[in-house]
Amino acid sequence: MKTIISNVSKVLIVALFLVTHISIAQEDQNENSDWFNDLTSKITPYGRLHIGAGFAEEGEIGISNNAPRVGVKLKHALSPNKDDNFNIIGRIELGLSLTSRDETVEFVVDPGAGVTQVGDAVFTRLGFIGLTYQDFEFTFGKQNSVYYEIGANWVDRSSAFGGASIGVWNIGDGGVSGTGRANQVFKLKYKKAGFQLGAQAQARNISENSEALDTYGFAGSYTNSGFTIGVGYNKVLDGVDDPLPNQAKDGDEAFVTSASYQNDRLVVAASYSDLKQHQRVGGDFYDAWGTEAFVGYKFDEKKRWQAGLGYNYLTPQDDEDLGDFNTSFLLAEISYAFKPGSSIYAAAKLDNSKNTVGDERNQSIYGIGIKFNFN
Repeated sequence: MKTIISNVSKVLIVALFLVTHISIAQEDQNENSDWFNDLTSKITPYGRLHIGAGFAEEGEIGISNNAPRVGVKLKHALSPNKDDNFNIIGRIELGLSLTSRDETVEFVVDPGAGVTQVGDAVFTRLGFIGLTYQDFEFTFGKQNSVYYEIGANWVDRSSAFGGASIGVWNIGDGGVSGTGRANQVFKLKYKKAGFQLGAQAQARNISENSEALDTYGFAGSYTNSGFTIGVGYNKVLDGVDDPLPNQAKDGDEAFVTSASYQNDRLVVAASYSDLKQHQRVGGDFYDAWGTEAFVGYKFDEKKRWQAGLGYNYLTPQDDEDLGDFNTSFLLAEISYAFKPGSSIYAAAKLDNSKNTVGDERNQSIYGIGIKFNFN
């Protein structure tokens, strides 16, 4: 009997030991799981791999980056009431150079990198932090301008070409002038009931004309039933007469207005820009105006196939003494979306751009590409 009791006691002790340790392990696992879930709920990784291959009309063949990037988004609630929309937000986005730079077969106007980062294998595209509260958002760092994000209304919608006539990427990635991915910028946005308003200011020290605020910009848009109209303006205050590559030109101003319509099959977008000492050819800046348009239509039952047609035109003002110089090209493409935001495509850029004496300035390009988004 004593032996049986002793054996039972040993079994109970072992069982108690196992239960206790299993319970502790489960608590630790739950704590770790809660910590991990809490962290992943605040941080969202994302990225885009986008590469094109093609040939120019005179026979050159090339493989080109099409602005690939990886990044993380941060969002942390500061209020238990979700209706407050009171959050810390942030983003870090790195651009990638997956192929060597090809000067003949280029698929995008956006160079991806800033003026001092061209050629780097990895470079900063975006990096900012800020707050949201109800319908307001305040951020500071390197980020997309209100000129591009709101005023141009993302009129740059083609898979491979476009974006040449809205004055966004005038110096590198537009970070110096403030119309693209603006450097060292404070930005305030308001969004409600179809209205979106934005204001920004850059604070930096890159020239002898530096001021407390070195550029400023405003933009607004309104969306209703798929229709959107937008307007944007940006002005440089610290420009110089003979700027270095990372400096803005004195008198730099940019204005853009846009209109678009989009439903589940059709997208139509157009813009007009008026640019003062903003565009550059060689070392010379000039006044210009431009227009850009794009039409895309999903023509199959599952809405995966899309055909697109676009046009870009940018020309100096008459008094700029640049002769026949202009940027002018027609683009055509067809794409198949294998998931939202990811597609394969074939595209053509039929270029009719002229140099100052009226000769052909760029070759037409024909290519294929693949774009894969993840988040």
